[in-house]
Amino acid sequence: MTTPIFQVETLVVTHAGVDDTQALKTFCRENPDYDVFLNGELPDESEWVDDFLTDEPPAVFGWSRTLKLIAAYKHDRDKIVAIIDVTLDMIVPGIGHIGLFQVAKKHYGRGLAHQLYIGLENWLIEHGMVALRLGVLEGNSRGMAFWVRHGFVETRLRNGMAPTGKQHQSHVMFKPLTPMSLDDYRALVPRDHPDTV
Repeated sequence: MTTPIFQVETLVVTHAGVDDTQALKTFCRENPDYDVFLNGELPDESEWVDDFLTDEPPAVFGWSRTLKLIAAYKHDRDKIVAIIDVTLDMIVPGIGHIGLFQVAKKHYGRGLAHQLYIGLENWLIEHGMVALRLGVLEGNSRGMAFWVRHGFVETRLRNGMAPTGKQHQSHVMFKPLTPMSLDDYRALVPRDHPDTV
């Protein structure tokens, strides 16, 4: 049994690995909505698992490590209820980037996302992160409401393109974990300043 990265009230979070391939495929099959929203089509389960386990930020972003995490109930660790992709020291030291944070749809409304986020934030603080960043796709009102509720504020809009060619806009959000204004953050991470191309 994999050693936990962190635990919260009802969940245990561990590293994802090839041994989790079948469980990840099930998660993908049962929770395609985000990928359909992002890419405009249903994901291929095998490709989706491979991307989740291996995809890392471009080297130009300078980062110390990327973690692919899965969460399960403490009493049933064989069933994945959420997945997380998080990078430490992205762009500059001390910035944590949440690349993916997805709870299985059938577990909505149980407070799992809140538990999971608080546990992740505390873990990132323990590992020296001073601020967090993430992107919320335009039109993802549920996601935007969740991140705003947890203290994230928008720092800029950025245009992007999914691998399928579908274009989208992303709201780049930031949250300080130590005293830091939005202007302080933008000075620390110029990429996230609205005037930066």
